[in-house]
Amino acid sequence: MMLKKLGFAEIAAAILHTLRKHTKYPCYDAVPENAPSPLIFVEIVNKQDSSTKTMYKETFTAYVHAIAAPSDCRTEIYSMIKIIEETLTERVALPKGITNILQTETGVQALHQDETGEFHAVLGYEIMVSYGFKTKI
Repeated sequence: MMLKKLGFAEIAAAILHTLRKHTKYPCYDAVPENAPSPLIFVEIVNKQDSSTKTMYKETFTAYVHAIAAPSDCRTEIYSMIKIIEETLTERVALPKGITNILQTETGVQALHQDETGEFHAVLGYEIMVSYGFKTKI
């Protein structure tokens, strides 16, 4: 039996779909050159086997980057963080046959002002997926 496993592109697309559905910000996998801020982009930074004796599972680590418009005021970045956190309380929908069994925010990983004057926040998420139960043949 061969498992259909979730790839980095598929999990990123699922997260982007959820963000695009519930936020007013442009959301990217690859930010176009000279794209105006504010914007959001998603990167998948890790995948780890989380299988148990009875179930095939993997845990993906995603970073959601929020970039506010250039300003010395942090109000917009704080608002963007809140909107992303609230949006990703909704379970990310995955392709048929793959179940999102646990979706956890791991917190704000970084918050700084870039040399462009834009505040940049990085929010971490872990999404554990199941491919199904192990069976004996």
